Amino acid sequence: MSGEMAKGGVTSESLVKDSFKQIANIDQGLQGGNAFVETNPDALKEAKARDQERAKGQVRGYLHGVPIALKDVFETNDRMQTSAGSKALTGGPATKNAKVVDNLLKAGVVVVGKTNMSELSNFRSDYPVDGWSSRGGQTLNPHRLGGQVAGSSSGSAVAVAQGHVPLALGVETNGSVIAPAAYNGVFGLKATMGLLSTEGVMTSSRQDSIGTFTRNVCDAAEALNAMTETKAYTVGLSSDALKGKRIGYTSLPELSAEDAKDPAKRADYKHYQEALEVLKSQGAILVPVGRLDEGVPEETYAEYNEALFSDVKQKLEEYLAGREGLPVKSISELIAFNNRNQQSGEPDQNVLKMINNLETTAEKRDELWAAILPIFQKTIDDPMKEHKLDAMVSNFLSHNYFFSAAAGYPGISVPSGMDDEGMPTALYFYGPGNSEATLLSVAYGYEQASPAIQKPAFLPGTPFTPAPEIEDEVAEAPATGT
Repeated sequence: MSGEMAKGGVTSESLVKDSFKQIANIDQGLQGGNAFVETNPDALKEAKARDQERAKGQVRGYLHGVPIALKDVFETNDRMQTSAGSKALTGGPATKNAKVVDNLLKAGVVVVGKTNMSELSNFRSDYPVDGWSSRGGQTLNPHRLGGQVAGSSSGSAVAVAQGHVPLALGVETNGSVIAPAAYNGVFGLKATMGLLSTEGVMTSSRQDSIGTFTRNVCDAAEALNAMTETKAYTVGLSSDALKGKRIGYTSLPELSAEDAKDPAKRADYKHYQEALEVLKSQGAILVPVGRLDEGVPEETYAEYNEALFSDVKQKLEEYLAGREGLPVKSISELIAFNNRNQQSGEPDQNVLKMINNLETTAEKRDELWAAILPIFQKTIDDPMKEHKLDAMVSNFLSHNYFFSAAAGYPGISVPSGMDDEGMPTALYFYGPGNSEATLLSVAYGYEQASPAIQKPAFLPGTPFTPAPEIEDEVAEAPATGT
């Protein structure tokens, strides 16, 4: 990211100016992705300060002077809002930075803006619209403007896909980093629950994890280094990273005649088979494993939803009550605000109302999580231990990222190609808790052997078969195979 600055070819000020120019002319243009909900009026001042430091030989590291974007849930002590995409949550700016934002600023980044998202992290409507918020409108997929953009960290994925910033932060409960990264053709890393502090972040549940969107693995590793204030995550990025790695994979059945007509499913299947061959060619030892949903009782998914929704109620109520400068102080007031300001065509508030009416006690919620987490963790821990694996890999449309998220475990979405209609496909690498260094190493090895990331084409129209609906935060027994 900062290589050109180190060579003296560009400055942080010029990079920030270029970001602003692209945001104005492309992102906010007639056919842009509408990734940004707000830009930082102090970014140029900060960029000049980083350039002055560099001129004096004071370089903070890899991220010095690099422009980044933040999902609209990260608090920043500046003139920007932190609203989770909701008009009801605009008012006085936050009075402090989120802890991870402080760490990134310490590393020298320049925050150029906040990105749009699915309002309230998709906990508003029975029929959520991925990438839509009352504050920011609709974010679009820059590869095919009518294609699935996925949520809830939609804007952060699109900002990176469009090249407006090399790094953007998101937050995931279940799919909100991995799915937008996959559908928008960028690298999306979701960290282990608890690895990165969520202090100062408007989270939805205890399961929430911070993630990054980048255009290569190295940038993701460097960002994780900065946020953890370590150098642990770039050590394994080597050309022979895959040699001798034991990687578990689930074999896919042949596509049905009906599925073979779908460009997205056809490409997902094809690129997964090709990726397995690439992994083998780079020295990885591929080990077949079973489906992750085997052994998960059906009632576990309903229990997960109850625990999750009751967590959302607690987190949102606490945030609204404690955040100064907002026009609403409770979920009831938030619902009333939305009713007063409802615009034609906007999504309903049925999920938000359901959450507000929940009566699950804190004791019951804790009991549910204590029962649920080991079940989902076993879906990954057991094959990892049984087959002595370093990591696991799946095709994106297997939706195995659900199990990682429900377990609180990390994963990384990696571009694997494009389908016949110009939409990206992806692989998903995952493993047990705190295995980020290994996952980044494995993803780096694949990336070096098969660089599949492509610039967006801003194609008009809707794909032949819309991508599967991604209801990020609601658990159903996931589809497997194709």
